[in-house]
Amino acid sequence: MKLLNDFFHIEDTASAEGETAYGLRLNPQHVIYRAHFPGNPITPGVCIVQMVGELLDSLAGRSLSLKRVVNVKFLHVLSPVEHPTCRVVFRRVEREGLVWRVKATVESAEIRFAQLSMIYEESANDASESR
Repeated sequence: MKLLNDFFHIEDTASAEGETAYGLRLNPQHVIYRAHFPGNPITPGVCIVQMVGELLDSLAGRSLSLKRVVNVKFLHVLSPVEHPTCRVVFRRVEREGLVWRVKATVESAEIRFAQLSMIYEESANDASESR
């Protein structure tokens, strides 16, 4: 299930000093929030991981598959009511052949909600088409 343009929307993108940041707006009316949790919505960790993956696809210009979660730390609850906007910052993106190593954070100006270190892979078909 893709979350972009339904669960969240990209408001802006900025790149500087080797980092790329996506400003996002969460949709507090999304069905996921009605179930997690009614009257007190919080963003599920799996949705945070999915958002980072979809934004990485956009950054890479191709579809990537999550192969390994090296480390994920959820540091603060991300509520679409209390924090309707946030940023996903790609702190490091390294590509080696078909493998993409990523370090990213989900944050606002004052709070870091999550930090993630993950490995993605593109299919050999996608790689040969992009050459």
